[in-house]
Amino acid sequence: MQLTQALTRAVQTRHAHTATIYQNRKRSWKQVGERVPRLAAGLRGLGLKRGDRLAVLALNSDNYIELFFAAAWADLVLVPLNTRWAVPENVYTLRDAECSALMVDDAFAAQVPQLLAGHPMPQVVHMGDGATPVGLRSYEALVADSKPMADECGSGDELCGIYYTGGTTGHPKGVMLSHANFTAASINWIATLHFDEDTVYMHSAGLFHLAGASPAFALTMAGGTHVCLPKFDAMLAFEAIQEHRINYCLFVPTMINMMLNHPDFDRYDLTSVRYCEYGASPMPDAVLEAAIRKLPSWVFIQGYGMTETAALTVSLPWKYHFDGEHGKAKRQAAGRAAYGVDVKIVDADGQEVPRGTPGEIAVRGAQVMLGYWKKPEATAAVLRNGWMHTGDGAFMDEDGFVYIVDRVKDMIISGGENIYSREVENAVHAHPAVRECAVIGVPDEKWGEAVMAVVSLKDGRTATPAEIIEHCRTLIAGYKCPRHVEFRDALPLSGAGKIMKNVLREPYWEGKKRSVN
Repeated sequence: MQLTQALTRAVQTRHAHTATIYQNRKRSWKQVGERVPRLAAGLRGLGLKRGDRLAVLALNSDNYIELFFAAAWADLVLVPLNTRWAVPENVYTLRDAECSALMVDDAFAAQVPQLLAGHPMPQVVHMGDGATPVGLRSYEALVADSKPMADECGSGDELCGIYYTGGTTGHPKGVMLSHANFTAASINWIATLHFDEDTVYMHSAGLFHLAGASPAFALTMAGGTHVCLPKFDAMLAFEAIQEHRINYCLFVPTMINMMLNHPDFDRYDLTSVRYCEYGASPMPDAVLEAAIRKLPSWVFIQGYGMTETAALTVSLPWKYHFDGEHGKAKRQAAGRAAYGVDVKIVDADGQEVPRGTPGEIAVRGAQVMLGYWKKPEATAAVLRNGWMHTGDGAFMDEDGFVYIVDRVKDMIISGGENIYSREVENAVHAHPAVRECAVIGVPDEKWGEAVMAVVSLKDGRTATPAEIIEHCRTLIAGYKCPRHVEFRDALPLSGAGKIMKNVLREPYWEGKKRSVN
C-alpha cells in the first residue's frame, strides 16, 4: 500500500484527462505525472532525507495536490499546517514535528520570519504564483531544474503524514497516518461515496484537513478531476460549479447554510452537481430540508469520521434521507459503518452497550491512525484493545445505524438530566429567523449547568430571546430548552468549518477549576 500508486495509476489510465484546475490553469494527468518526480527530486536536493518532516502552510491549489504525492514519492512525511490557526499555534506544530523544511504560498509568505523566529529552518520554499520572496526557494524552479527521481515511496504502516488536530484544550496533537491508512481510506471513499474517473470534484475544504486531503487521495486513485478553490467562499463556489460543471462537492453544514442564505444563490446554475457529501459536524434538520428543497438535483450523502480514522468511517446514503421502509427517522442517523470498518458503541469500560443505549463510538480497521506523534499517553488513552475511542456520544439502532448525540465532553448535565446539545440546536435552527446556532452549557448555581443558545440571525430577520425559548418549548421538553439566548453577528469557526464551542464557553467558565459544574 503506497500513496503514490494512486498517482501512477491515474497517469497510466487517464494521461490525457484533466487532472487539476486552479484559477485559469489546467494540467493533465500526464503533466502532473511528469512534474511530481521532478518536484520530489528537488525536495531531496534541498538536503531532505527519507522520513524527514516537510511542513506546508498554504491555501488550496493544484500545487498542493502535487505536493501530497511529491512528498510521498521522496518518502518525506508531510505536515500540513492549519491556515486558520494563529502564528504561535503553527510555530508549536513546526517545532513539535521537528520539521526540516517549510512550503508557503503567497498568502503566508509574510509570516515566515515569525514562524521561524528562534527556530531557524534551512529551507523555505515558495509555492505561490507571485514573485518568490527574497531568501525563499522557488517551487517552479525545483520542478524545472531537477531531473525526475525514481519512486521511493514508503508503504504499509510506514508514516506518511502528520495531521494536527484538537487544540481546544492544551496543545494540538499530531495524528500519525500511514500509507496503509490513506490507501484503505481511498478505497473506502470510492466504494462508499461513488468517486469514479468522470468525477469533477471541487475542493472547498482546506487541504490541511482530512476533509480536504482524504478526497484528494481518493479522487487521484479514481483518476477524476480536482478543481481547487483557494478556500471556501460561497460566490467562488457558485462560479466554479457553473463554469467547470462540477458534479461532486463536499461541504461542512455551515458552508451549505451560507450558500442557501446567500443573496446571489438563485443567479447561478448549480444543476451539474450530482453528489454532495456533508459532514464534520451535525447538519441541522431545518438546513438539510432547505438544501433538499432548493437543490433538487443534488444527491446528499452524510459522512462521519475523524482525523484519527483518516476521515470516513460511517455514511448515510441518499435513500435514507426520505420517508420509506424505515420512515423518516433514519435521516437523523450519521449512517452505517463504511466498508472495511468496524463500529460499536461502548460504555466507559469499553464494553459494547445494548442497541438504543447511548455510549461512545469506537472504531476499528485499516484506517485507524498509528497514534499521536510523541504522545504515548494520549495514544494509549484512545487506542485500547485495537479500538479507537472517538469521544463522540451515540447510540446504534437494530439496523446498525449510528445516531450521534454529542461529543461526550459536550453533553450538558442540568439538574441531573443529560441534555445533548445537538437536539437543542435542531430545535433552535427550526426557527425561521435563525441562520446558525450553537448550544453550550454554562455554570448555574441552582442547576449546576444551564443550557445557552448562541445564535446568529438571517439578514433582515429579528427575534428575541423569549421568542427563541418559546419556539423551542413547542419542539422539545422544557428542561432541554435554552435558559439563556445570546445573539451574535457570526459564530467562530475552526479551520474545518466547525463552530468552535470552546471559544464560546471560555468567558463563562473562566476562573473555574473544571469546565463542568
